[in-house]
Amino acid sequence: MLPFLIDRDEIRQYDELLNDINKSNFYNYAFKSDNLYSFFLNFIIAIASENDIILLDSDLSASELINSGLEENVITEKKIKPLFFKTVDELLEKIILSKSAITIFTSGTTGQPKKIIHSIATLSKAVRKSHTNIGQTWGFAYNPTHIAGLQVFFQAFSNQNTLVNIFNSSRREVYEAIEKYSITNISATPTFYRLLLPFEKEFLTLKRITFGGEKSAEKLHENIKKIFPNAKINNIYASTEAGSLLISKGEFFKIPLEFKDKFKIENQELLICKSLLGQSEDLILEDGYYKTGDIIEFVDETNTYFRFISRKNELINVGGYKVNPSEVELAILNMMEVQEAIVYGKPNSVLGNILCAEIKLMDGVNIDESKIRSYLSKNIQDFKIPRRIKFVESFTLTRTGKLKRL
Repeated sequence: MLPFLIDRDEIRQYDELLNDINKSNFYNYAFKSDNLYSFFLNFIIAIASENDIILLDSDLSASELINSGLEENVITEKKIKPLFFKTVDELLEKIILSKSAITIFTSGTTGQPKKIIHSIATLSKAVRKSHTNIGQTWGFAYNPTHIAGLQVFFQAFSNQNTLVNIFNSSRREVYEAIEKYSITNISATPTFYRLLLPFEKEFLTLKRITFGGEKSAEKLHENIKKIFPNAKINNIYASTEAGSLLISKGEFFKIPLEFKDKFKIENQELLICKSLLGQSEDLILEDGYYKTGDIIEFVDETNTYFRFISRKNELINVGGYKVNPSEVELAILNMMEVQEAIVYGKPNSVLGNILCAEIKLMDGVNIDESKIRSYLSKNIQDFKIPRRIKFVESFTLTRTGKLKRL
């Protein structure tokens, strides 16, 4: 049997996991841990014993705990009835039927985090379990307390695959882990994949690459395909509120016919039916639909093919024009000298906002602002060209591994 978890060369076996579960007589209801094995062990004990659990980021501050509706020194340890599982299959059967309520929080990047309650069914609805998924090794590149990390966990665990922790790892550490442990699958944000550029050599063990969490560009897909030539590439649309919803093989998503009445489009914003959502008192619904804040554009309205344009609350007012920062970022990222970029607005008394860009160049590259602006002037409108450009060595990331807008 493959190992359960490899975390910075600490290897945990499935037999060890079963033994630790069978020895437990308590679990933590509101749990914070920066140790991935401890986190998953506590999570599995909770749902296997049919108990509810709140998942908290390991670096939550006292004020954030209070804002999340929890006391700073919340007593979380709860006793459980003894558990005993002879095999991982027995454990899986119990988990799939569990009635536990799992509380997670949105990232809070666009305001106060919202509390969402999910069931095992909603968290694992996208799991593919078959003989073709046996023997896989997953690069675990998400925060485990958020929806994407949980979905990767359920996919891997349901097929008794191995998880290799590469979240918040450096480019060198990621490549070393891929080679050392023959990683076959990675699901991550475009920000994570851009960390792996530029292309230097091929890695042939990767069979599947999944993009999620942010808008990605075809150029990035092409560059990642050079690094992992044997990998099939998918794009996934998911949210904390609804879990996994749509999968595509490029930037265009299709609403399945059976789900057509579960989605609505109003003023280019995607709305999701209440029936697809987790439970929450923090979600505002209109006529049974939740406004996602995602602006989309139909490319084939008859057949419901569309692509994502931006987040509604990220549009920047520049002199009366609504600028999509993602569009500007993608234009900058099309320059071969650029590894990463983030665009944001700063208040201006005349224009409302001026556009600013922070840019990280590829290693060994040295260009100036004038070359950036000259390139952009040929590819986007003048009002979308950043007035201020700053070259940086690194970026601040959110807890979910996305670029943090200032």
